[in-house]
Amino acid sequence: MNSPNMNPMMAAPGGFGQDTQGTNLLSILINVTFGFVLGLMIFIGPGEVIAYGSKLAGILMGLTGYGQQMAAFGFATTAAPYIVLVPIVGMVLKQLSSVRSLKSFAYFAVAVIVGGAGAYFSQGYFTALIA
Repeated sequence: MNSPNMNPMMAAPGGFGQDTQGTNLLSILINVTFGFVLGLMIFIGPGEVIAYGSKLAGILMGLTGYGQQMAAFGFATTAAPYIVLVPIVGMVLKQLSSVRSLKSFAYFAVAVIVGGAGAYFSQGYFTALIA
């Protein structure tokens, strides 16, 4: 219970002017992954990255046991790129919508830049892997 002499703003969770929802590890990993995929699309090309993502999605769907059912309806070939890209983009948009301060945006930007740098330095490996 607050004493009558205590400022109500100081009793608020997180204190006055502090961001109560900080950057967590999952947010950082999502943003780094987004930067990595975006970097691969810039350095290698979007067509090749999406084609490889479709191949990976097809393999993953086959491992789950739903691949044959989806292939019967033609879903596996048309939706596979979106299965890879849409969740990443959706999570990144959710991250951007929760940015409330310059500090939060800086964390986002640094994580995306780190992911892009990782794509730049590993583009030779992924070019050989994708081709």
